[in-house]
Amino acid sequence: MFKLKNLNKLERSWVLYDVANSAYILTVITVLFPIYYDIVGGALPQEERSSLFMVITAIIALIIALLSPLIGALSNYRGNKKKFFVIFFVVAILGTVALIVPNLSYVALLAFFVISSIAYGLTNVVYDAFLIDVTTEERMDYVSSQGYAWGYIGSMIPFIIAIIPYALVTFGILNPDFEYLSIAFAFLVAIVWWLIFSIPFLKDVKQTYNEDGENSLKKSLKEIFNTFKDIKKYKNIFIFMLAYLFYIDVVNTVIRLAVTIGTDLQVGVSTLLGVVMLVQVVAFPSAIYYGKLTKKYGGKKVIYIGIITYALAILATYFINSETTYLMFLVGLLVGTAQGGIQSISRSFFAKMLPMKKANEFFGFFSIFGRFAGIISPFLLAALTLSISTNVAVLILLLPLGIGAFLLSLVKSEK
Repeated sequence: MFKLKNLNKLERSWVLYDVANSAYILTVITVLFPIYYDIVGGALPQEERSSLFMVITAIIALIIALLSPLIGALSNYRGNKKKFFVIFFVVAILGTVALIVPNLSYVALLAFFVISSIAYGLTNVVYDAFLIDVTTEERMDYVSSQGYAWGYIGSMIPFIIAIIPYALVTFGILNPDFEYLSIAFAFLVAIVWWLIFSIPFLKDVKQTYNEDGENSLKKSLKEIFNTFKDIKKYKNIFIFMLAYLFYIDVVNTVIRLAVTIGTDLQVGVSTLLGVVMLVQVVAFPSAIYYGKLTKKYGGKKVIYIGIITYALAILATYFINSETTYLMFLVGLLVGTAQGGIQSISRSFFAKMLPMKKANEFFGFFSIFGRFAGIISPFLLAALTLSISTNVAVLILLLPLGIGAFLLSLVKSEK
């Protein structure tokens, strides 16, 4: 189904995991879990329900952020990358299966969501670090952008299959009593897709850059401390990670809270589903195009294009109300053009900066900043949505974008 020309076997197997896990992100995280949570937690007032979900989203990001450097340091040692990947992968799958257990309370539902999300996040920590094992420095931009691009296309296929029963319920063709079954079916489709397209990665990708010697928790913690102690030596890398922390915070927030924000803005479910599909369709060519733009302008300028595009999307969101829900399609178009590109180019831009001996460890730190990115905005939104309108609250997202853009200007070069 996915021939992925111009990629060798290792690169193709690595990219296919983006195809695999994107089904979880789109079907479960972005679209149906927020809807399912609204159904299960229906006894809570809308504002409290949305605020609680935003806080939970931030807590998940915080836990992943705290665990990421340790996982990164431990992954330095021979054979550890694949072991960690498999452990987190299995827990993520089982946690997602638990979401569709019948008659869960909203507390139990959120607990299983936290487990599956944390495991998924830690899986991606290790997955991102494998980029240096599957390709050369010259091809990192290309391979990374291919991962995100094919991930968008790969997520569309299971999503379309998965969403059909739910859409039939939404449009009144099926009895509303089938709503739970339609969501459970969608989750199962995402899980099966995730499992099948992970096989090439599990089978083919191996760790090539590693450290020998003592492999212990104590030594790993010492390595983390030494890296922080050497911050002046790696000043450029840490400035970039700080910039990434702020601008990717907005990207992660949009991915996880788009449906929640749209619901608060009185955008209908059918419109939200259409916008999600628009984002995925636009994101595929855009992610590839971002990869090509780096050859002409360099990664730093291309990241700025993504930041500006997100700022325009936030400004457009301010004008959405019950009479202007069509603007949600403009927001989706803007987000679609930037989402995959800014993620993929950030990942490869960072990979090019790293000393190979510390690459796994630095990817752990990269994930700290990336996972902390998803704490700031949800907490701000959770607080503001209880006191002011969602339209005004979303403007706060311009703050981390602006800080990220400023810090990025201080990054001198990729090396």
